[in-house]
Amino acid sequence: MKRLRIVGILLLCAGLSGPLVSLAMAGAASKAAVQPYAGQIKSIKVDKCGLQPGSCEGSVILAKAGGGGEVTLAINPGTWLKRGDQFVTIDELGVGNYVKVEAVQLPGQQLQQITVLSTGSED
Repeated sequence: MKRLRIVGILLLCAGLSGPLVSLAMAGAASKAAVQPYAGQIKSIKVDKCGLQPGSCEGSVILAKAGGGGEVTLAINPGTWLKRGDQFVTIDELGVGNYVKVEAVQLPGQQLQQITVLSTGSED
């Protein structure tokens, strides 16, 4: 009887430790590197918008400064973009705007996601 109780306790501990380990792993630091980009917006695509400001999602094609080619970057809902001292949404950007962007490639995502974007004149 004592052995069954010990085995039961061990199984219970093993069952409870699995979710704790997965939670700890989920909170582990990501190895996704932040990539900086700068250049002019060639194209803007808004895929869908919600009713709240900042709920639009889409992508931009950025012509990299210095003739470094193009990169397509995704903008997720809830991403606010900085223009000077103000925050704007994707639908307030314009083709030809010069932007500085930080983007990260998330596992399982096709496009790099913009994390920080600021607009302004070329330096």
